[in-house]
Amino acid sequence: MKSVIQSIVLAFVGTLFFTNSFAQYYYKDILSNKDLLVEMAKYKEQKIRTISVKSFEEDGTASEGFFLEKKISKNFRTVETLSRSYMSSPSMLTANFNSQGLLERTSDSSDIAVRSSNYSYSDKGQLLAIYSSARSSDDDFLNEITEAHLYEYDANGLLLKMYRIKNNADTTLILFSADEKGNVSIEKDTKSGSKYFYYYDTKNRLTDVAHANDFQQNLYPDYMFEYNAAGQITQMVNTEEGANKYYFTWKYSYADGLRIKEKCYSKEKRLLGSVDYEYK
Repeated sequence: MKSVIQSIVLAFVGTLFFTNSFAQYYYKDILSNKDLLVEMAKYKEQKIRTISVKSFEEDGTASEGFFLEKKISKNFRTVETLSRSYMSSPSMLTANFNSQGLLERTSDSSDIAVRSSNYSYSDKGQLLAIYSSARSSDDDFLNEITEAHLYEYDANGLLLKMYRIKNNADTTLILFSADEKGNVSIEKDTKSGSKYFYYYDTKNRLTDVAHANDFQQNLYPDYMFEYNAAGQITQMVNTEEGANKYYFTWKYSYADGLRIKEKCYSKEKRLLGSVDYEYK
């Protein structure tokens, strides 16, 4: 069981900064980016320069070989995250922010792979493009993959479409529809026919992300969120991508506006482990 909580935590850290081949592009590219900016603003307000993350197993013992620490520069424009575990080699993830506080570039390097993403925005702060590349090698071959996400908006600033371009050749058009409040409500992959549906509460906070395709009658949930009175996420249910539809439930605790503890539960409601945050 020691591998479970570590693998979940390290995988989640990666998704905060890098695009991937799965859908939910609006959530992963745009909403997660906005959440990161809010988080960075809190760190700057409270003059936090170091964040240490501790992982614990279901019995409360520290996770073997786990280390994760973030270092923030004096001007709060660079964040370096060093992580390692007994399951993986050390990795250094660097995030750079521009003078407006927007995420500008991420890069991640380990012994086996190098990944990077570059972000560009409109003068209104709208995400226009993400250019990502991943390079891995072993003794036999070198593999490099590139991917671009190019976003377009209408005259009112509503998201219309995104072109996903893999290796400068394979292009997929992703279409977006908004609800009466201007929130993105539907995301459609025109190549596969799959659709993602976004739901919000009365305060326009995202509560659910679900998906379906042309061959499905039912919607399948991907994310479900609950909030406290301060608007902080207190619970997230995340369904694994794939056919097994297994899900994990994360419960979050806060102090002074900062997340201090996460607990992860299995589908069977068994505690898999927990994560503590220390701020300096």
